[in-house]
Amino acid sequence: MKICIIGPSGAGKTTVATQLAKELSLPVYEFDAIYWDMTGNEYRKNSEEFIKSQIEMILSTDRWIIEGAYDKRLYPFLLECSIIFRMNVPYYLRAIRLANRFLISTIMRKKPKETLLNTVELLRFSKKYDQRLNEFLASHNALSSKVIPIKNISLCRKILKSEL
Repeated sequence: MKICIIGPSGAGKTTVATQLAKELSLPVYEFDAIYWDMTGNEYRKNSEEFIKSQIEMILSTDRWIIEGAYDKRLYPFLLECSIIFRMNVPYYLRAIRLANRFLISTIMRKKPKETLLNTVELLRFSKKYDQRLNEFLASHNALSSKVIPIKNISLCRKILKSEL
């Protein structure tokens, strides 16, 4: 089984992906961990070679869950998967979650460091995300039929139960 979970920052993708992976005994991948080098004090983009090798490695397997916002590099996963769960969470809730993430990261001094500027950029990205994703999906008909809007893990479970 190959599952993609897409949505903006703060939508709960990682939480849903982690829970589903545990329940279905599937490996789970965060696209952010492929795209960003998180070993330093600040976020830095990984090399194109590294990103490409990670994508190829995951795609060479027959079972996975990957979560991320849509990106041209995520497109091969979207094509390959059997189902795309689209996180539909209201902007106000995403904004609260992103603010909490920033505060907790600051208090706990987590690395890489979440900065106020990064958080503001994520809020802007999240605000425009739904419209941009709608446009992206409208231009890729092969993906539209795979997309199932969800708000939480419960709906994922119901849908997967009917699929299996």
